[in-house]
Amino acid sequence: MQKTNVQSGARLPSLPVGNSDWGHVVTHNWHADKTQLISGLLDKDATVALFTRPRRFGKTFAMNMLQTFFEKADESNAHLFEGTKVWQDPKHRAEQGKYPVIFITFKDVKREDWRLTRMKITAAIRDEYERHSAAFASESCSETAKSFYRRICIKQETPEDLDGALGILAAALHAHYKERPVILIDEYDSPINYAATHGFGEEALQFFRNFLSGAMKDGKHCRLGVITGILRVAKEGVLSGLNNLKVYSVFDDAFSDCFGFTEEEVQGMLVTFGHPEKLDEVKDWYDGYRFGPSEIYNPWSVLNYVDDGFKPRPYWTSTSSNDLVSDVMGRMTPRMRESLADFFEKKEARVPCALELGKYGTIQNNPQIIWSLLVHTGYLKVLAGPNDHNQALLAFPNRELVRVFRDDILDPITCTPTVGDDLQDILDSLTSGNAGKFRKSVEAFLVSSASYFDTAKEDFFHGLLLGLLALGRDTFEITSNREEGDGRPDILMKPRPGVTLPGVVLELKSPKIPARASQKRIDALLVAAAKQARKQIDEKRYATEMETAGIAVLKYGIGFSGKRVELAK
Repeated sequence: MQKTNVQSGARLPSLPVGNSDWGHVVTHNWHADKTQLISGLLDKDATVALFTRPRRFGKTFAMNMLQTFFEKADESNAHLFEGTKVWQDPKHRAEQGKYPVIFITFKDVKREDWRLTRMKITAAIRDEYERHSAAFASESCSETAKSFYRRICIKQETPEDLDGALGILAAALHAHYKERPVILIDEYDSPINYAATHGFGEEALQFFRNFLSGAMKDGKHCRLGVITGILRVAKEGVLSGLNNLKVYSVFDDAFSDCFGFTEEEVQGMLVTFGHPEKLDEVKDWYDGYRFGPSEIYNPWSVLNYVDDGFKPRPYWTSTSSNDLVSDVMGRMTPRMRESLADFFEKKEARVPCALELGKYGTIQNNPQIIWSLLVHTGYLKVLAGPNDHNQALLAFPNRELVRVFRDDILDPITCTPTVGDDLQDILDSLTSGNAGKFRKSVEAFLVSSASYFDTAKEDFFHGLLLGLLALGRDTFEITSNREEGDGRPDILMKPRPGVTLPGVVLELKSPKIPARASQKRIDALLVAAAKQARKQIDEKRYATEMETAGIAVLKYGIGFSGKRVELAK
């Protein structure tokens, strides 16, 4: 049923919730004029521009607008731009409908392995080849390109064909239309992020390096390239081949009002739909993003809020997955988890936050990057910084994101086990006297984390245990091979003042295992080594100082071999 403005009685336009067809939206729906994006690109005369913004901030819609503006079509689209910001400049108007356009979106390319991912990528490329079949039927098209086109269309392409597919298509369009094409690549990092968290990131990285640089490098067959994604990563990674690339992220001033709604645009929407008095509520819930100097409202949430009858709620949560964020959260230590929980209570803090995330392939292995990821993906905003030490003052953009942060970030990490949890289990079992659990926990860690050759020497075991027990340094004073009693205990853990836990003494032995020894023989040797180590603790009086101070002491003799562990108390 068509809505009406309660105050004026006028029939209202519908809202483009989830509609990325720019031509349809400007003809049938309420919309904000974002054609200043086109003007800015033409004025800067950039060859390749990368725009990074959070999910659901209108990236695909903007790319569809660029295609509608630049593409040479059978029927002119000029009437769609009359009265818009880009139409005010005659030089800009002259660029409308002038170029062939390649438009490929990778936002839905998420498959569990590289073979299936490559098939999905191939399907997207094939669709664009078939859309431009006229260029390959042209007399200006080389026989090599025509042969390439046939292989793509009949699904007989090779992996090497796909690496160069974008460049071949761009060259064919250039030859046919006598104009270099505009190349639009939407959500380029969606398959890369997914691949990075599912074990085939290097394959995806290598493909996209070749695929993008083959068409856009140096601008030989590219009038303008525009790429969108979520993350700003180091250019020497996937975008290393694009020496003509300019990046515009959430930290940059240029184009800061081209994605998301400004307050003026939100005011106009509320007036159109008859509820200008709702501005404070919308501001409280959906404003607060800062892109460069611009305060921005979440467009997805505002559209849903109005379409849903002006009901404030978190519309942005669970709109799509952030696999990379989830993967990094799964690697966080307990202390980092505590930092996120503390941030939630304080609502703002100065934390490590870099402009760039580094190279793909290292991001998910660096849990310290979580703050930068949360900014780039839209969970948090920057109030100040980053400074010279990569410290930035971060805060929640609005009430919606307080809810989303709790649901998407805090709740999952409270029930997701991590390596930090495993280490805490090892420490807790040791200090509670649960020798059996301690032995099983250490063996499980060795099986999952250490190679056979790592476990060949006693020095390795010693260093391993020190590393595992480092989690307890806030509770214990931990020393290694330091004089105590009549000798040097391997590891001694003395409770810090005010701590009521018992002290711990560990002595380690790694027996020599004969070649071809049976498992029964190995087990016997380990038990004997553990008992010998435990006896040494008493004979050399390693616990005397703590016991004299009235501290209860747990004493463990430990025997190691390979990934097997035995304890004696």
